[in-house]
Amino acid sequence: MPTVAVHRKEQAVIRLLVIITAALVLSACDSTEVQREIGYKGIARINPWLASERFLCRMGFQVRSVISWTAPTSNDSVWIIPASILNNEGFTRRFETWVQMGGHLILLVEFADESSNDWSRNHPQPVLQSALLSMLKRSGLVLTPPKPKKIDTSAREIKFSGVTYCVDAQSNTSVAILEQPAGVFASVTSGNGRITVLTDGRLFRNRWIADNENAALLNSLVMAMNYHGPVAIMRSSGLSFWKLLIDRLWPVLLVVALSVLLWLWKNLTRFGPVEAADARPELMDYSHHLDAIGDFHWRFDRSESLISPLRQKIVELGLRCRGHDTQPDLNFYQFLSSRSGLPHARVFRALTEAPSNDRESLAHVTADLQQLLKVLHNPPLP
Repeated sequence: MPTVAVHRKEQAVIRLLVIITAALVLSACDSTEVQREIGYKGIARINPWLASERFLCRMGFQVRSVISWTAPTSNDSVWIIPASILNNEGFTRRFETWVQMGGHLILLVEFADESSNDWSRNHPQPVLQSALLSMLKRSGLVLTPPKPKKIDTSAREIKFSGVTYCVDAQSNTSVAILEQPAGVFASVTSGNGRITVLTDGRLFRNRWIADNENAALLNSLVMAMNYHGPVAIMRSSGLSFWKLLIDRLWPVLLVVALSVLLWLWKNLTRFGPVEAADARPELMDYSHHLDAIGDFHWRFDRSESLISPLRQKIVELGLRCRGHDTQPDLNFYQFLSSRSGLPHARVFRALTEAPSNDRESLAHVTADLQQLLKVLHNPPLP
């Protein structure tokens, strides 16, 4: 009886372990689907200002997207660009002259480059060069460079043209009009135009343009143009090498392309119309094939193979005429010289020496061999 009780107790423990294991396995199969935004698809993934461009188009403005550095034209009314692109005196001079003529320049400092990730907490800090700071200072603006890992400036409202717009702007950079408090936004007239600086570029990016009154602020800034013209939005601060070539060196590229085409046409191995695939080649006579074989051996420096059959035939006929010799000797060459009338040296050279690469020399050797073969085929009458 004690043995049976122990056996039943072991079975109960095993069943309990199986039940617990099954419960754990079944509970582990439960899953919860969570949706999380990680970015955009399509054009919006590479163009952070796509929503702003389409919004301005619906508002009736003519908008063009600029991929890399491009100088403004006199017809452009508004340019929205990353502030970091104005990193040398040449770039700043072009835009400063355009502003003096009546253009409206809107500079975005942080989150202004297309490489910034809207779903990341970290973003590359802009590098503000002295050329940009000097241009802004001449216009009456003071831009303070960012301090890493520290948010210095924030704003819930931005006032422009007497209207207050609700925003949520945070920036490590601050901008201020001379002798006024610093903030995230400042706009001043410069010559006949205007320069506006917004340190938090996220307000106009795809993810935040619909928040608060960001779109209304953008529309108000663009409406501040002095004359009607295209609105350009530059989404990258890079300098395109190929664009410079096309814009500045297109005559040189055209000449190079024509030269290459002319060289290809001149060096093509086939001229004239293309023959049909089923066209049968023209039949050639036997002499043509001999000429082709001889030319092949001559081009590959095989002149020895051209005259060796003729030499063997002459030696065979000469030994047969003498009757008692099986190998040529000095008397054999003298015999051929007396039969043909050729000097002994020419007979010896024609039958033994290796031919040279000179065409004239090979022609003389071949003529001597032909003369010997003719004499052996037609022996003189007694």
